[in-house]
Amino acid sequence: MKKIVLIFIVVLAASQNLFSQERDRKVTIQTNPLLLFSDINVVDGDSLFAVDLEGQFKLTNYSNIAVTLSFLTCKNTFGRYEPYVRNVYQADLKPMYIYRPFGTGIKGLYLGFYPHFGFMYVNDNKEKDQLFFEYGFGINLGYKWVFNSGFTLQLGGGIGKTFSSPEKKEEYVPMNSDGSITMGRTYIQLMDFKLGFSF
Repeated sequence: MKKIVLIFIVVLAASQNLFSQERDRKVTIQTNPLLLFSDINVVDGDSLFAVDLEGQFKLTNYSNIAVTLSFLTCKNTFGRYEPYVRNVYQADLKPMYIYRPFGTGIKGLYLGFYPHFGFMYVNDNKEKDQLFFEYGFGINLGYKWVFNSGFTLQLGGGIGKTFSSPEKKEEYVPMNSDGSITMGRTYIQLMDFKLGFSF
């Protein structure tokens, strides 16, 4: 019990400097570090790599704009006796309008609205290569902390719709390049976890 109280006191004392949010910052660059560990849940012989980068800009205390670029590559091996390989590449661009209802600038509670555009290229040694143009829209809700040092932490979630041209007959990857989980045309962003730096 004494150790828990001591840890609580140390964290509380450290947070006085670390977690205060006095300086007004106007730009944030951030990424989701969890995407780098997305390879953990794939089967042996398969691989998955995803990365995203977001720039967020303060317009007023109530509104920001953001642009996110994300990329995913996935390699799947199918069949035991006659194995074949499928490579999937996905890239996505997501411009977002962010509303901050409490006028907190580039930090605090937010509600984001966005369209997204991208493509998915499927290279399969059993079938003809396929190129899909993807487009859709979605909303996000979350909270962002900006610390005195400039480092940022953002937690959120969201839901959206994606369409493709031509229409995809199957799901080629277990998740999208931004970390959202695909369920047909609908996708869910369970944990939009981002770390970054503001200036």
